Amino acid sequence: MQKVSMGIQVSSLNKFYGQTQVLHDISFSCQQGETLVLLGPSGAGKSSLLRILNLLETAGSGQLQIAGQAFNFDAPIAEKNGLALRRKVGMVFQQYNLWPHLTVLENLIEAPVKVAGMSKAAAIEEAQSILATLQLAAKADAWPLHLSGGQQQRVAIARALMMKPEVLLFDEPTAALDPEITNQVVNIINDLSDTGITQVVVTHEVDFARKIASHVLYLEQGHIVEHGSKDAFTNPSTAAFAEYLTH
Repeated sequence: MQKVSMGIQVSSLNKFYGQTQVLHDISFSCQQGETLVLLGPSGAGKSSLLRILNLLETAGSGQLQIAGQAFNFDAPIAEKNGLALRRKVGMVFQQYNLWPHLTVLENLIEAPVKVAGMSKAAAIEEAQSILATLQLAAKADAWPLHLSGGQQQRVAIARALMMKPEVLLFDEPTAALDPEITNQVVNIINDLSDTGITQVVVTHEVDFARKIASHVLYLEQGHIVEHGSKDAFTNPSTAAFAEYLTH
């Protein structure tokens, strides 16, 4: 594991589940501060690719450079390296994964205190600041099950931000949300992009993608079909992506 430049660089990534290949020779780069949207139909490999970006899964072969670190999947990657990377590469899961037995505030301070060694007082102060930014200050002492889906989503984002990630990954962040709440998530992601954080967002919702993407990567059956700036939404270079955009 060596130090490399910021941003994300993926080279010749292949991923198998048993005999089934789900990612085929994936190569792309994403510069620091960009918001890359991964689009494609179900089974395209979007979520598998996202999980590889913070080593929740490993690839069969290829290289990954992310958050200043480099990994080669041709050799086993130590679990400690994955844990270290996930301090810098946050993930907001589709199911939120909030701890139901902890209040909102306790959910936020758990990892900074126990993993990053932050003092409890400092963690509480940071958590209250982030909750206020995301308009959740009044929910600090609430239980996750007492929150709406949109509030749980924002708590999950707040929890990821507590670790001050250099890269933030989102897996279908608007899958279960109504249009008004979806627009709140759009605003959060766009505000985060202004802070220089790099974001990768898996979604199948084209309208949502248009509102947040600086760049887009379109996958079909584990292959990259289109990769470009957000201009690809108005001027796609492939017929397959143009067809997808009409759905």
